[in-house]
Amino acid sequence: MKGIVILGAVLFVMHPGVTHAQTGHPIRVQIVYDAADASSKAVGPLLAQKFAANSKLFTVVKDQDDKDLSVVTDCYRETPNDPYSCFYAASKILGSIQFLLGGAVVVKKSPEDAASAILASIAQDIVERWSSTDRRMLISELETCLLLTESSCAVPTPLVSELKAKSINMSQYLRSGGLK
Repeated sequence: MKGIVILGAVLFVMHPGVTHAQTGHPIRVQIVYDAADASSKAVGPLLAQKFAANSKLFTVVKDQDDKDLSVVTDCYRETPNDPYSCFYAASKILGSIQFLLGGAVVVKKSPEDAASAILASIAQDIVERWSSTDRRMLISELETCLLLTESSCAVPTPLVSELKAKSINMSQYLRSGGLK
């Protein structure tokens, strides 16, 4: 219950534009866990259910190519009396680029509590870094192109106003001072 209250509070402060203004749809999430491991198998499906229960914000997908967010989670429990020790790594996907959005370790007594804590932590990652991660990804994409070519690269649309160009080469980029 405590995890749901935390999630509600995090989602309440989440900027409404995080899902709809930037993507036009709820965030498509792919959840990956080790189904052969009993601890991970106990938490992974619950995490997917918790994402799916927030259908205005998230859609759980299985397709490798149709996702905005990839969550890899794994849990460990040595004995049945031990708590669930779980970690996750959440990566934002933009085209063919994947960028770390956040990660954490949670230790909870039940799989339900572990799934709730992971979801709350991912929601916090989204609130704190979703928009700034877009920018870092676009800059990385442009800089990678510039390093791999001797000609010009197309400037991603959101960066055109800053660079004052729709196409740029490495020399022009460096003279402009680059982007931070």
